[in-house]
Amino acid sequence: MISEVETFVTFEAAHRLYAVDTYTQECRKNLHGHSYGVRVVASRKDMNSAGMVVDFKLLKEVVHDIVEVPYDHSCILKADDPLAQPIKENCEKVHIVTENPTAEWMAKIFFETLESALQKRDPKLILTLVSVRETEKNIATYRRE
Repeated sequence: MISEVETFVTFEAAHRLYAVDTYTQECRKNLHGHSYGVRVVASRKDMNSAGMVVDFKLLKEVVHDIVEVPYDHSCILKADDPLAQPIKENCEKVHIVTENPTAEWMAKIFFETLESALQKRDPKLILTLVSVRETEKNIATYRRE
């Protein structure tokens, strides 16, 4: 048996999905924002010495530090987007990234970063999945196979 716990955080951010014809015109041509929701699920085979998968306080702290603090009220742009450098020069919280900042990309990056941070705190803890909700109807998930 495996036991799971989950936490959910939200943040506000802007992005643009630059220079890919498969994106809608609104996403390619316009800087726009979302009220993102991030669901993080962790699991383990055997409970820890406190009878938990993980202390919720610890899980929330790690997610807060890795997702909420850096990304809330930020702008996320691909490095080759012509808006990237001017916005970086004129705004405080700007993430210049190598891929288009899709919900799928965010789920993968958040998963990899959270997994590393959680493993340092508790090597028996398994990060199961990270979902990024871009809108009420659109959610991308990156999960362990």
